[in-house]
Amino acid sequence: MKPLPRAARFLIAVTVLVATPYVALGVRDALDGRVSPEFLGLLFLSAFVLSVRPIRVQTNTELSASDVAVIAGIVLMPAGAVACMAAAARLANDVLSGKRPLQIIRNAASVAVATGTAAAVYALFRNELVALVEPTAATIIAGVVAVLVLVFVDIVQIVLLQRALRNVNLDRVTRQWVDRTVRAQLLWSLAAVITVQVVLIEPWFLVPGIPLFFFGYLDIRARFAAERRARLLATLVDVGHSVGSSLDPVKVFREVFEQVRKALDVDAFYVAIAIPERGTLSFRYLYDGGEEMAPEESPMAGTLGGLAVESNKPILLRDAERDRVRLKLPPRSPWGRVIERSIMVAPLRLHGKPIGAISAQSSRANAYDEGDLELLSAIATEAAIAIERADLYDRTLALSRRLFDLHRIGLELATHKELPALVRALADSVQEMMQASAVAVYLDKIGEDAFKQIERVRPIRMAGIFYAIERCQFSSVHILRLE
Repeated sequence: MKPLPRAARFLIAVTVLVATPYVALGVRDALDGRVSPEFLGLLFLSAFVLSVRPIRVQTNTELSASDVAVIAGIVLMPAGAVACMAAAARLANDVLSGKRPLQIIRNAASVAVATGTAAAVYALFRNELVALVEPTAATIIAGVVAVLVLVFVDIVQIVLLQRALRNVNLDRVTRQWVDRTVRAQLLWSLAAVITVQVVLIEPWFLVPGIPLFFFGYLDIRARFAAERRARLLATLVDVGHSVGSSLDPVKVFREVFEQVRKALDVDAFYVAIAIPERGTLSFRYLYDGGEEMAPEESPMAGTLGGLAVESNKPILLRDAERDRVRLKLPPRSPWGRVIERSIMVAPLRLHGKPIGAISAQSSRANAYDEGDLELLSAIATEAAIAIERADLYDRTLALSRRLFDLHRIGLELATHKELPALVRALADSVQEMMQASAVAVYLDKIGEDAFKQIERVRPIRMAGIFYAIERCQFSSVHILRLE
């Protein structure tokens, strides 16, 4: 696992420090009996259930509908109790989903800060507005202000953390996903303010309200999924451009990785070519823990890359250790520093036959889904094309050089009129072109005089020394290369 940047560690420490008073207030409220245990349990359960299926809006960034339960808690409970229960629900959800301890602590503290601040602002505004307007109006206005504060604090924390982790730049792409996230949060949070007030007047409004909220949540989820798929397709287009930009495979793979990292949560990445005759995988490009690694070759057996090549099928492990046992896959064979929790492997195919594998890995569980696997499989096709293009280029270049050398040798041989000089020039040219250690030229007997002439010339050359020919049977050139 790559180490956290200093800025990220500092930000997490500040978040935990700011969250501590809210949690302490929540514990005090519970111990003093200021809030009914039933209400606390109901808020925890609602926030937990609504956060079970979050919506991924960005790498390492998820959005859930738990804000709806939080808004209800802000209106009905003290700030400390709401912050404590919201943080506890997020902590329970992260523990069940297998997140890392530091990530669990940071997420719980972040929820406590956003929720506690919004609840404190709600209480402050409502107390000030009660003397100016009717209680219902004061509750609605204070609720709207609390929603704005909740969304603002939440988004600021997300952007600062992503910036500290160096996952985003403050550019147009960042502004777009921030805008999408803010709109979604405001939509169901403001709807929650209205719903709470309506339910307080008449609880039976929950009957049409719950289905309305459910279908609205599905629509928001579908819209985010469509937008994310569009971004993945755009990534695939960029990968296609990268593949066509160079004939150097390593440079192409580096560009492919940069495009993949923009769309997916990637802590480790590799592109490997299968060498069946040796039973190995040649890793052409390796990235692990924030740096590129030197190419290497390792056995294919017992690896997910080898399994993808043998089966010619992609592999998706949402939780690596759990899914390995469930799918009866080989045990982990580590090749870097990252302890991967989510793994995708797709075979590189040329004309339908697997020639290698490409893999993206994350230290976060459930980082990938089927859509991500489809993207990696499509990228694998582009990478295979890059390999084929580079191989064809190398073969064409080698053939072109050979043809040029043959033409040059032919022109040089045409300048010699005497047979001994011709044979010696032929031997020298072949030795130079083939990088041979020895070259022998054998001629048919075409008469005793001609044979003696060849014998005197000594046309066999080895390591710079000429040896005499004793007998020749056929017209041929023999080449010896010492490795």
